[in-house]
Amino acid sequence: MSTNPFVDHHLVYAVVLIALAAPGAGATWGPSRAWARLPFVSRRPWLQ
Repeated sequence: MSTNPFVDHHLVYAVVLIALAAPGAGATWGPSRAWARLPFVSRRPWLQ
């Protein structure tokens, strides 16, 4: 049992897994390819 009732280990693991999966999800299921082709975004690489 966890001694902290607010943050369970399962919650921490779920957040870490989501954080690891989120950056690549846009290329597969999202509009990241179309977003990267926009002229405004292609001139500013930090937006990609």
